[in-house]
Amino acid sequence: MSLFEDIGNNVVEDIEFVEITDEDRNIIRKARFIILDTAIIYNEEEDFYYTLATCINENKEIETISIESFGIQENVLEFKGAYIDYEEYEQNSKINYTGRIYCL
Repeated sequence: MSLFEDIGNNVVEDIEFVEITDEDRNIIRKARFIILDTAIIYNEEEDFYYTLATCINENKEIETISIESFGIQENVLEFKGAYIDYEEYEQNSKINYTGRIYCL
């Protein structure tokens, strides 16, 4: 028996996501993007790879953002064309960001 049973064309039940907030968190920006392309960039100084996504935002402007540590919904088979709900916030005088990648 497989860990993943064949669910056929059944629709996945609606899942409600609960936003976890922190009182020290000051939201600077919220945005929704559609991914156009992705790239993995190596930083020699830090010996670290970054995953970047070139996207289009709600204003039809092109932006490139890092998608490190973003949550990825299980039905995302390919990044191109997927959506990102992005949130940029300040916490303890430091700018941070978080996001969720998903398909409709």
